[in-house]
Amino acid sequence: MSGSVRNACRHLRRKGLRSLLTMSGIVIGVALVAIVTVISAAGEAAVERELENMGLGGLSVTATDMQGVETAVLDTLRAMPQVDSAVPLMIDTSAVSSVRGGTTELMLCGIDSGETQVIGLTQLHGRMLSKADVASSARVCVVDGAVAKAVYARENIVGKTLTLSVGGIYEAFEVVGVTEAGSALLQNVARLIPGMVYIPYTTMQQLGGRTTFDQLAVRLTEGTDADKEARHIEQVLATVSGERRFAAENLAAQRDKLAGVMDIVTLVLTAISAISLLVSGLSIMTVMTVSVGERTREIGIKKALGATDGRILREFLTEAVVLSLCGGVIGVAIGAGLGTVGLSLVGVSVSVWGTMAGLVVFAVLIGAVFGVYPALKAARLDPVEALRCE
Repeated sequence: MSGSVRNACRHLRRKGLRSLLTMSGIVIGVALVAIVTVISAAGEAAVERELENMGLGGLSVTATDMQGVETAVLDTLRAMPQVDSAVPLMIDTSAVSSVRGGTTELMLCGIDSGETQVIGLTQLHGRMLSKADVASSARVCVVDGAVAKAVYARENIVGKTLTLSVGGIYEAFEVVGVTEAGSALLQNVARLIPGMVYIPYTTMQQLGGRTTFDQLAVRLTEGTDADKEARHIEQVLATVSGERRFAAENLAAQRDKLAGVMDIVTLVLTAISAISLLVSGLSIMTVMTVSVGERTREIGIKKALGATDGRILREFLTEAVVLSLCGGVIGVAIGAGLGTVGLSLVGVSVSVWGTMAGLVVFAVLIGAVFGVYPALKAARLDPVEALRCE
């Protein structure tokens, strides 16, 4: 086999420009697939992290009549043995902050104190909401880095004041803490998730004139079957609340469904990019077929000297594999390199080198498959007819 590789490399060098042009098609195709793979992996990781930070790892309990969830329901859930923690959650997606005459759109969340909060927050400056803040309905807030930079053009704004609209009423809140902003890919590039501001849920209730919660975020004890426990919670709440009905939704399952949708999108984009690889395979077959015609007399001489059909077949097939292997490696280096560098500029990093290795193997298979026809054509040449060729 080493002899076949040496012969293949020698023949490819002999037609260097043609070999480079053929290889360039493979490089472009593999690079496109690599870039799509890197971006898709980063997108999935970013969404997964964002959903996890928003507490989408347990159950969400809501009232089916849209009238909110009472404190009695919260107490019932906290008393259940399979429930590790249950906290109220209130959300206003149309809130704005007003500072220095300007306004900034944001998502306002009414949450519990940091010790029991289900939503994952990474503290950067100051402190989180305390039990005392919740008990006193304090006018304090915790903002993420995106809001801090949008309003004050810097990250650490602990001690500053934000005027927030809560239930249509503007109220001054002191910033007591700053948390890490959501994923850079989503916030800095796609702008899909607005800045987040967290205030005590009791404050949100007081200003909105409410005694109920929008929903309850429930985290189950480790090892609990989420779907089974969700049905059990619905039955328990139906028993204790009389006519009212509540829905317990397994948010982890919803997250998995979203991941499945993203996988389909990734597959479609990869398939579109892979079309260029098929075109490259056709170019390999065309070039190798031309090469057989150019080397017909050479093949006849080799056969006259004792070369078998199998050896001729391996020689030409090896040329196709070497072309696709070199193109695949260069394409992966370019595509994965560009994708990784681009994502690093927005603060996202992923490791997809295992997938990249599979992509190189796929490129080699493309070359091998499309190289079979010209290799067979060369191997089946009649040596007498081949020697007559000028």
